[in-house]
Amino acid sequence: MAMKAKPSKREAILEAMLDIVVERGFHDAPMSLLAERSGASAGVIYHHFSSKEEIIQALYEHIRGLKLEALLAGFSPDEEPRKTFLRGCLNAYNFYRKHQREMRFYEQYEHAGFSCKTRSREETARVKAYARLFSGRSKGGVLNDWPAEVIQELTLNTINRLASQSKKLPESLLLEIADKLWKLVANSD
Repeated sequence: MAMKAKPSKREAILEAMLDIVVERGFHDAPMSLLAERSGASAGVIYHHFSSKEEIIQALYEHIRGLKLEALLAGFSPDEEPRKTFLRGCLNAYNFYRKHQREMRFYEQYEHAGFSCKTRSREETARVKAYARLFSGRSKGGVLNDWPAEVIQELTLNTINRLASQSKKLPESLLLEIADKLWKLVANSD
């Protein structure tokens, strides 16, 4: 049996910050508690990160990368959009179920007013193709020309809430739900 490698100090700091923020929120996450939970002294923490905000930003970028990777798994720009959408819903559901702590952090981050500076820098051609496909028809995509917040609420936020339920839904039901969501948001004119 292979042993799991001990996390680096940087990873331990990020994991500890994740736990603290999920439990207590951003404003009740003192560096002293971070040092205690991560097993790293203040000097070691400041060797890896210049501030608490930098730790939070690094954690956000890490989680965002994991989420994008999961959502885009199996994506091909040549695939039929409905099929891509259905797979994306399944990918999102499975990611949200597996990473509930990370998603609580991610949601807090996005509602706390932090600036999400890294989006344009880390977007790849694949991410851009996915975003273009699932934009409104007026922008060359396949969805209704509704505000992005509405589309997200009706799709990813619905999937996220379903994933947070205690009982795991069968894939057949998830595909049925995803198909109904597709019919709701896809431009079928």
